[in-house]
Amino acid sequence: MNGQPLWTPYSVPGEQPRSAYRESTFNVDGPTVPAMPTVPATPTSRTDAPTMPSVPAVARVNPAISVCIAVRDRPELLVKSIRSVVAGAFHNFEVVVVDDGSHTPAREALAESGLLADARIRVVRQEPAGISVARNTALRTARGKYITVLDSDDELARDGLERINEFLVRTGASWVYTDYEESTGDTSRVISLPAYPDPRRMLWSVLMRPRLPFKHSGMSIDRDLLLELGGYDEQMPIKVDVELVLRALSRGVHLQRLPHPVVRFHRHEGNISRRRLAGLSAWAKMIRTYTPPRRPGLALGLLTVRAASEIGKWLVTAAGR
Repeated sequence: MNGQPLWTPYSVPGEQPRSAYRESTFNVDGPTVPAMPTVPATPTSRTDAPTMPSVPAVARVNPAISVCIAVRDRPELLVKSIRSVVAGAFHNFEVVVVDDGSHTPAREALAESGLLADARIRVVRQEPAGISVARNTALRTARGKYITVLDSDDELARDGLERINEFLVRTGASWVYTDYEESTGDTSRVISLPAYPDPRRMLWSVLMRPRLPFKHSGMSIDRDLLLELGGYDEQMPIKVDVELVLRALSRGVHLQRLPHPVVRFHRHEGNISRRRLAGLSAWAKMIRTYTPPRRPGLALGLLTVRAASEIGKWLVTAAGR
């Protein structure tokens, strides 16, 4: 763990223990780029992890990076997402797909696409339990030293894992977030995120900024650290990524920025939040939990600002339809 907690957050009932860009290429066709040096992968010493399914002998036992994808339905997007990983320049990885009760099992779509012929791709199916449970299943199943989160409708840049691995090797970081490319229809733009010198400043930025200063998809995290933090809060029905980041920051974990777009995020109707108002209750819980004690007035002010921001974004989205 990096340092001491900044403060002890309020307990919550049900809570579990806890310079310029090089051009990024997302096209899956093209010449292969030599792989960068890989992060040494070490076996975990935990004994409480579930028994893992057997893996073909040709698969890497200890990959450097486990790309973790939680999915429910949308098989065509899942196939496209995994193909972007496989087509990359970095090869010492595995892909862990957790199918959270899709109507058509994800394994069927991946088998039809031929992707399951690659022993690095593993699929775990569970009854519908929600995004937090699915991500925790992926976390426990993963064998890499680091996990890289990838949303099932996002794509990795060809040099995405290569850049992440090089950054981890060079800096020794335990938690990395990256810039990303946002695509809407025929247009796209690179979103450059801010960097923070310490956890406290980033925590306040998460609580106060209208737009989050990180993107969960594309994050790479030391697996042992994430297990030590308790994984994703399964009591949170929404904003689980925000809660996880706030919990890590409140305990002194320094999130480092990789200034390179690693993920292409496709903005479409299915992910334009129609749950902003529902998310306000989640924000209220997080603000109460992660605002320093003895400052209730500050928590109320933060909640007021957040409510105005979320309602404003919802109105803009509604007006554009």
